[in-house]
Amino acid sequence: MYEYENVSVEWADNTVRFDYVDRADERVPLDIPEHWHEELEINYTITGGNREYVIDGETEQMAAGDFVVVNPFEVHGVHRASRDTKSLLLLISRQFIEKFGPRLGNIRFILKPSIFMSAEQQQAKAKLADLMLSVWQITKTNHEFRDDELIGVILQILSVMASHFGIENKHTVTDNVADTIAYVQRMYASELSLELLADRVHLSTAYFDRCFKKQTGYSVMQYVNKVRSMHAYQLLTVHHKGATFTATAVGFPSTQALNRGLKNNFGLTATALKNS
Repeated sequence: MYEYENVSVEWADNTVRFDYVDRADERVPLDIPEHWHEELEINYTITGGNREYVIDGETEQMAAGDFVVVNPFEVHGVHRASRDTKSLLLLISRQFIEKFGPRLGNIRFILKPSIFMSAEQQQAKAKLADLMLSVWQITKTNHEFRDDELIGVILQILSVMASHFGIENKHTVTDNVADTIAYVQRMYASELSLELLADRVHLSTAYFDRCFKKQTGYSVMQYVNKVRSMHAYQLLTVHHKGATFTATAVGFPSTQALNRGLKNNFGLTATALKNS
C-alpha cells in the first residue's frame, strides 16, 4: 500500500476505504510514483489543487472542485501536489461492487477535468461533490448504523457515476490476473517467480505469462519488478533509506537488481534518485 493510501477509515469488511487528505504539513510538493491497484479510486479536490494527476500516460491538471476517477488497474500517479491541497479520497474494491452493485462490474468510468461536460453532467458532478462531503461527515460519527449509512451513500455515488460518466468496459481483467496483481501488491517483498505465481492459479508458466501481458501490458515478472521499484522509490526519496536496505526491503535480490528496476521504471539509479 502506498503512503497516501494509508487511509483513516475502512468499513464494509475493509472493502471500502476513505480519507480526508490535507497536505498542509508537507514541506515540499508531494510526488506519488505511478502505480495501480484493483480498487476503483475517486478523488475530489476540495481546495487548492495545482497538481498533476497522470493516468495511463495522460496528464490531468487538478484544481479546486475537480474530480478524477481512476478505474481498476489503470496506472496513475500524482505530481507536484501543493501544500494548500485538501481532497477526499475514496477507494472501492471489486468485492464491494460485486456484492452491492454487480451490474457495475462491467462499467468503466470517465470523469476527469479535461472532459467536456453537458449541463446534466455538470449537475451530476455537483451532486457527487455533495455525496463525497456526506461520506466525510458520516465517517466522523459513531452510531450503530453508521456503516449502513455509508454503504448507502457509496451506492448513490456509484449510481450517479454509472448514469452520467459510465461506459461499457470491453477489456475486463480475469480473476486469475486480478488475484495475482493483488497478491503481488501484498507480497512484493517475498521471493517471487513466474513459476510460483503460475502455480498459485494452476496455469502453465507460458500460458499465464501470455495472458497476464495481454491484459496488463506487462509480463508477470516485469510487473513484480515494477511494484518493487515503486516501493523502492518511496523508501529512497521519502524515507531517505540507503540502496542496500531498500533492495532487501522491497524484495530485490541485490542492489544491482534494484538499480535495473529503477532504471527501467524511472530512468534513474538509486543514488541518482536520492540526489534528485
